[in-house]
Amino acid sequence: MLDQGVLRERNWTEAELVDAGFQYYSCRKRVVMVRELPASEAPLTIRTAWDILIAGAGYRICFRAGDTVRQSLYEYPHWPVRPDHFQDLYQVWDQPDWHPSPAESHLMSLGCAPYYRRMGVWAKKLAAPQVVQTVESPDPAVVPAGAWLCIAAQGSGWGTPYSMSDEAFCARYLLASDRSDDQ
Repeated sequence: MLDQGVLRERNWTEAELVDAGFQYYSCRKRVVMVRELPASEAPLTIRTAWDILIAGAGYRICFRAGDTVRQSLYEYPHWPVRPDHFQDLYQVWDQPDWHPSPAESHLMSLGCAPYYRRMGVWAKKLAAPQVVQTVESPDPAVVPAGAWLCIAAQGSGWGTPYSMSDEAFCARYLLASDRSDDQ
């Protein structure tokens, strides 16, 4: 079982993850617009529904373009990824017939480039709140029941906890009911 205290970065074995109720989920292949955070904008504070994340210079800020062109860069849904984690988890978008949407084109005009997450995640939907300390959070945060608690599957981010809403998780990862869908 998970520690009832604060969940922090640590080395997990697959057996420990399974015993703690985590399952492995593959990524949906989708465009994520990414921009390196310049020193002139750092540190960048990102507020989520239950956490405050701090990104330093060099972090990669990932943006979900959505269907609507926004007025400014940080009006798009966004999240930080540590540079070493980004290198392990993301890859340049590789579909030659891809045509950016208006929102993706807008993000490109603001310095973003198209990538996709290539690595899956170990995750579980929380039945009860859990206190989590992420590498980007200055303080532990209470992740609510119904949110997803995630642990990076491989690379430099292995063992790093983070969380996301049910809507964000279902958009990024394949659930068992999705396995027959195209990625």
